[in-house]
Amino acid sequence: MSFLHTKGPFCRDCGLAVFRDMTAKTLIGGWWGYVSFAATPITVLINLTRHGKVASLAPPMPPPDGSPHRRPADPGPPLMSRPIAIIGALVPVLLVVLLLIVAVAGG
Repeated sequence: MSFLHTKGPFCRDCGLAVFRDMTAKTLIGGWWGYVSFAATPITVLINLTRHGKVASLAPPMPPPDGSPHRRPADPGPPLMSRPIAIIGALVPVLLVVLLLIVAVAGG
């Protein structure tokens, strides 16, 4: 289990790109341990509460002094439009279904 964070400053596009990428990775990789299985939903909920703050960041703008700058990151598709996030969100659902099947078949 590991906890990752990224410090800014970010514009809106870069912040959304990092938010969506890290949350999708948490959804797919966060379930594979006893403590992680409990920590993952909490982590995802914390991330989702911070989404509004990230989405309200200033839009990307070139520096006022004309100095060189990087292009803003492409935020990409929304979180739940990403296959990795959908699969990751289904992991606990499928586990519960599997446990119910085992309980019914064994009971």
